[in-house]
Amino acid sequence: MPVTSVPCAPGRLPLAGHVHRLLRDPVGLLQALRDEGPIAAFHLGRRPVYVVNSPELLRRVLVTDAGSYVRGLAYERSRPILGDGLATSDGEAHLRQRRLMLPSFHRARLLGYTGVMRAQAEVLAGTWRDGQRVAMDRALHRTSAAGALRALFRTDLDDATVAEIDDCVTVFLEEIPLRAVLPRFAERLPTPGNRRFARVAARLRRIVDGMVEERRRDPRARDDLLSMLMAARDEDTGAAMTPRQVRDEVVTILAGGSETVPSTLSWLYYELGRDPSVQERLQDELDLVLEGRPAGFDDLPRLAYTRRVIDETLRLHSVAWMMSRRARTDAELGGHRIPAGAELLFSPTTLHRDPVLYPDPLRFDPDRWISPPPRENFVPFGAGPRKCIGDHFSYIQMTVIVATVSARWSVSGVPGSRVRERPAGALRPDVLPMTVSRRDPRSHGRHGHGGHGHGRAACAAASAAPASTVEDTTSYGV
Repeated sequence: MPVTSVPCAPGRLPLAGHVHRLLRDPVGLLQALRDEGPIAAFHLGRRPVYVVNSPELLRRVLVTDAGSYVRGLAYERSRPILGDGLATSDGEAHLRQRRLMLPSFHRARLLGYTGVMRAQAEVLAGTWRDGQRVAMDRALHRTSAAGALRALFRTDLDDATVAEIDDCVTVFLEEIPLRAVLPRFAERLPTPGNRRFARVAARLRRIVDGMVEERRRDPRARDDLLSMLMAARDEDTGAAMTPRQVRDEVVTILAGGSETVPSTLSWLYYELGRDPSVQERLQDELDLVLEGRPAGFDDLPRLAYTRRVIDETLRLHSVAWMMSRRARTDAELGGHRIPAGAELLFSPTTLHRDPVLYPDPLRFDPDRWISPPPRENFVPFGAGPRKCIGDHFSYIQMTVIVATVSARWSVSGVPGSRVRERPAGALRPDVLPMTVSRRDPRSHGRHGHGGHGHGRAACAAASAAPASTVEDTTSYGV
């Protein structure tokens, strides 16, 4: 069928297309397009953008025919900050960079990162007071950013610099969706947003350049990603990476690693605060498996319910709510001809909330992962040769933080607070005030004394409790 037969979103304006709808409610527009069929379209100005809604078609784009597509508009507009790092590169350059960086994410390296991650989580867990009201989203951002920096780069950046990196990444992620929908000339206008974007880009580059320069002055062997990048040599020419190439890769890791984990954990604790039965069951598992000791790498596979809670959070609250590709050549997709150069989008959020794929999709139910869905139905980190290189790192960091924090603290929502989805470069909560309550792991779970429950009996009771639904994500309902 010709491309003109692709269903188009209603409400198109003559010159602007659907930009007004994207700026007002981008997730809502993508969810509406999901109901139009396996592939649908909206317009940026006069330019059509094709939205892939079917997991089967998405697998073709990301896996089967991955070589027929390049990164696309959203990644292209990220280049002022990310440069030509792993997230924005394609073809042979991407394969070469990925091969170079993969060893830092192998199992043996991940084992070594666990202690650093746990140490950062213990700092967080040790700062709270019983009954304290905390900004959970900000606390988790600082903790995960520091953990990723110190695990991957063995750096001793002070807390103020870690916070500054996190703030820079936040600005970057807030600006990217806007830059993706507006024409390129708008990037050159002296708007407050453009000036702010330029400032954080320059600041991130200076911070990373300082890290690289410090490492060059102190070349002692370090078993970390930064040393690996600086020591890397091209297989064909033997040339080292340029300082700019090293910087681009480090900034890319910082930008990706500073958002996925904390935003996912923010939503996870939001859900724990809404459903005490899920929180109790998770804590019972921690008590049973850990018996009051710190979580180690070998404990993580035994935390099955914790993993299900993480997976359900990634499903219902997909942080990467929009990803893009661009057709390199003319392609056929779902019976439609897609011309070379066409922009394609897909949304893990709308895919993961599709009632055909996930019955009662707005219900937060970790037990739906007892029988996992087909692989193509769950793509929080993408899929295929461009899948996020740090997916296992992220899972481990999330599990370690949850195991460390939830073993010692319970969380609850603040009465009257409203938590909304904020679709910037990542789908994060706008604010997340919570109250933390101290708990003693030794008096729970398998020991069967006091507190929230009694081991397996509490787990069984929790499994029968009704799960929460995302329909209440704008309020704690109290």
